[in-house]
Amino acid sequence: MDIEQIADLIKKVVSIPRYYLVGLTRSGYIVFNSTQEGVFKLYSIEPGTGRIRSLVDEPIYMIVRTSRNSDVVLYTVDVSRGYEMVSVCGVDAVSGRKFTLSEGVKPHRIVGLGYDGIRVAWSGSVGSRAFIYMSKVSNGVTEPIVEISGREAVSDVSEKYIAGSGHLKGDPFTTELFIINIATREMRVYTPREGSVNRHPKLFRSKVLFESNFEDLDRFKLYVYDIEAGEISKVETKHTDLKRFDPVEYVNFGWTADGRIWAIGKKHGSSKLFIDGAEVRTPEGMILSADIGEDYAYVTHTSMRDPARMLKVDLRSSRYETIIGVDVPREIAESLRDVLYVEVESEGGVRVPTYVLISSKAPLPGPTIAYPHGGPWSEVSNAWTPLLALLVSLGYHVVAPNFRGSTGYGERFRKLDLGDPGGGDLADLVNAVEWAVRAGVADRERLAVFGYSYGGYLSFMAMVKYPEMWKCGIAGAGVTDWNEDYELADAFFKRYDEILFAGKKELFTDRSPITYIDRVKSPICIIHPQNDSRCPLRPIMKFAYKLMELERTFELHVIPDIGHAISLDSNAMAKYLLYSTVFLNTHLSHKHEKTHER
Repeated sequence: MDIEQIADLIKKVVSIPRYYLVGLTRSGYIVFNSTQEGVFKLYSIEPGTGRIRSLVDEPIYMIVRTSRNSDVVLYTVDVSRGYEMVSVCGVDAVSGRKFTLSEGVKPHRIVGLGYDGIRVAWSGSVGSRAFIYMSKVSNGVTEPIVEISGREAVSDVSEKYIAGSGHLKGDPFTTELFIINIATREMRVYTPREGSVNRHPKLFRSKVLFESNFEDLDRFKLYVYDIEAGEISKVETKHTDLKRFDPVEYVNFGWTADGRIWAIGKKHGSSKLFIDGAEVRTPEGMILSADIGEDYAYVTHTSMRDPARMLKVDLRSSRYETIIGVDVPREIAESLRDVLYVEVESEGGVRVPTYVLISSKAPLPGPTIAYPHGGPWSEVSNAWTPLLALLVSLGYHVVAPNFRGSTGYGERFRKLDLGDPGGGDLADLVNAVEWAVRAGVADRERLAVFGYSYGGYLSFMAMVKYPEMWKCGIAGAGVTDWNEDYELADAFFKRYDEILFAGKKELFTDRSPITYIDRVKSPICIIHPQNDSRCPLRPIMKFAYKLMELERTFELHVIPDIGHAISLDSNAMAKYLLYSTVFLNTHLSHKHEKTHER
């Protein structure tokens, strides 16, 4: 395939807009964000007329769930060219008036927000320090409420309380709830059981709805904690669909206006919406967000074959209609012959849930990409991913394991990675590829590894730990030196590193790809955002310079003036995809000898 054909496919994939429901406002405006203009921006659908209007002129960074108490929609804007230093802003969905809600504090990293229509609270880090802040929509003046360690996330706020969760007891294996009394600034830490994980509390008067694994320390269930009574109770629903579905964890959940509970339960890479325990019928795949009206539910739906779109579901008839969304171009849709879901046995008897995408444009066995996802506390699910769609369209099979440390398969599975990054998870990746070879999917002579963020880190590690396995590799926005990354990190990402390594900083050197850089044998393509504050560029440049000294074959592409989240900008995404797929076309598409070290 020539470069023009590759570029044409990239253009088709990148131009497919994604739509994500934010929620409904007091006046019934449906608010959503989308890449339909090339960057993530905020839009509304006017009630009655259905007219779509752009709410902001600038790209947005984070969105805040709407409140039925207000028509004001909140969001954040990165004012630092990608370094993720943001300001909190608001726009009135009716009048279009815009304003800033973080007056009095410099732009900073924000990791969690809560909004009740009157006030907004968030957790953010400024250099080596982190705070929980609050601001009122009426005046936009920000005040710090309490100082925190840096890995706590606000999830809700009310007239009396700010609620959130985080590693409040210094244990990387547990998370606790925190509840702040706004009047007294007292921060109460709550856990129903030592050693458990509790997260994402949502307020309704004096009650807190949250998910916890405290019963078996594995699967998550929903509970209600009464702040004033100090009592906890398991959520009981009118209907039993949720209980029968028996989710492993939740994408999101909350309260309806009349005090019922809605939840998006998830297991095995798919999710469903439930209201008071009754399933809301939607197509198979992932429900990413939802808002509940009196007669309708509004959701974001996606699957491996369907880009994210918004649906309106009639709660009486269970019929749904697409509010906004697009079809995949036929050429791309027909490239995905099949999606397999298998469990691969790996080290220690661990069963690794793995998605295998079979391309109709490749032979069996054929050229295959091992795709380690980012996070690592994330997962490959039954959801649209532009990169995977493009790879299949270009004639590559894809093996995408949910290695140990992935979410969606229980807390015991997720915790297997803590204190062992670049160890068991890397073994899981390799074993998934070996399964694909044995199953007749992958051609052993044409294997590549391709990941971004934590997946970029695992790509680097795969290239240095298993140098004979790969024809080539691509590492996007990865980590090459944990010691230097830790030195350059702010309060939030220092805590991230400490939690990931379970406090074992002595492992930083052993689990850094640069320690083993002399083992690199196959060509490697390194792609990195210039202003990445999560995985800084400086250690990457040192890694590339060392490759040059060792006379290894490599490419280095720095995407200018953008940060870690390149998927928010279609132009940056197109560059990333072009650099990587032209590299693959050179080194993987044709059978020729590997490039060996000199």
